[in-house]
Amino acid sequence: MSNRFQLHSIFSEGMILQRNQENPVWGTGPDGMQLTLECQGQQVQTVCAGGKWQAILPASEAGGPHILTISSEGRQLAAVSDVYFGDVWLAGGQSNMEWKVRDTSHAQTDIAEANFPLIRHFEVPRLEWEDPSEVTSMNATWKKAAPENVPDFSAVAYHFAQHIQASESVPIGIIGCYWGGTSASSWVSETTISQQPELQVYVDSFQEQVKDFDWDAFAIIRQAYDQSTADYESRKAAGASDDELGGYPWPPPMSPHSFMRPSGLYETMLLKVVPYGLKGFLFYQGESDAGHAELYDKLLTGLIHNWRSLWHNDNLPFHFVQLTSYCADGKPDGESWPLLRESQAIVNERVPHTGMAVTLDCGERGDIHPRDKRTVGQRLALTALEHVYGKELTSSGPVYRELNIEGGRIVLYFDHTDGGLGLPVGSEQLIGFQIAAEDGNFLKAEASIVGNTAQVWHPEITKPAKARYAWTNYTEANLVNGLGLPAGTFRTHVTRE
Repeated sequence: MSNRFQLHSIFSEGMILQRNQENPVWGTGPDGMQLTLECQGQQVQTVCAGGKWQAILPASEAGGPHILTISSEGRQLAAVSDVYFGDVWLAGGQSNMEWKVRDTSHAQTDIAEANFPLIRHFEVPRLEWEDPSEVTSMNATWKKAAPENVPDFSAVAYHFAQHIQASESVPIGIIGCYWGGTSASSWVSETTISQQPELQVYVDSFQEQVKDFDWDAFAIIRQAYDQSTADYESRKAAGASDDELGGYPWPPPMSPHSFMRPSGLYETMLLKVVPYGLKGFLFYQGESDAGHAELYDKLLTGLIHNWRSLWHNDNLPFHFVQLTSYCADGKPDGESWPLLRESQAIVNERVPHTGMAVTLDCGERGDIHPRDKRTVGQRLALTALEHVYGKELTSSGPVYRELNIEGGRIVLYFDHTDGGLGLPVGSEQLIGFQIAAEDGNFLKAEASIVGNTAQVWHPEITKPAKARYAWTNYTEANLVNGLGLPAGTFRTHVTRE
């Protein structure tokens, strides 16, 4: 129990509060302390109980700057300046969401041109483990999109924010809550996992890794691991080539306190910003769950319901990035990533108020971290502009609808073919399709665009029955619509529920 007044650190200078809805404000303090919060001439009162307090600010239109003051018995305890109302998006996930502007392909230009004082970024501090009896306060502040700050922003979230602000002309706040290498199971409650028996595999796997754990032995292993990562970073800073560097030392040794444990970061990071007023969620994750690709639709659906329940809003928009193309585990023709992309498409289809950005054409064969985050942020913004902001635009590339068998060919029909089916600039031949007979193996298909359909065939398959597209970890599949938006991975006969 706290015996002194404290305002949660997310309520700090330069913050963006969610427009057009009530905004919770909270902190700690001695029991019985009476507080008055004032913003824009409106006052609300609350009382500390159990060492904590929370007040609800009334809804406000977009704009600012405002000052939020908090006082007790006529004595001012806090004054937060440069407060704006706008739209706040929580950006979660693993390393591709965490990926900083400074490490992207357009970094130099983006940093030099970063003059968006009403785009602001708050990064939830990474916290691997916390003693439940000693909850620590966060040490973080809101940062404006200026050249000195933008290099450290989430690149995907930053480009998303730019596009939304260009369209809506309101302040945009991003709350970054991410950690590279994490499974979605790290970001959900224990209850979410226990409610679905199939997801227990995440808990079982972790418990197997820490069975008979020894802290002394771990300390030695951890020290060696930390040394190897430090060596890697120093060689990288000295200009070593990718070949000289080799792969980044991964994974880190596992302990009962590991950031990779199921439900861990849900407790130590996500819950720290509940119930800050939001417009919606952005999510870029899945790489670490490709080993359980066919479970991922259940895990991601559970995460969406879990996060929405924390904010007591089943309709909060949840927009996510579908995994791109990548030579995972050195297997370009492997199926773990297409299966995971399919899981993501299933979630987008079945869970209301979701949006999915297809990024199949943004991948890099040998790098799990594609450097072009501009396109990813822009695609994510398109999904939000269409489905959240109600703009008359198309945010999706072609989506498979149905097939006809005509002679020895499969004719594929699509939705979202705005401007017709086509190929990207510079491409001459439609690629990425495979077909099979009812009982046969899939073979690489010939393909062409005929009117508003794609026709696929193979000289050795006289009675084709099914087709699939971009069904490999790494693919250069290239079907787009007239807007240049790519089709995502699909198969005509989904074999799972």
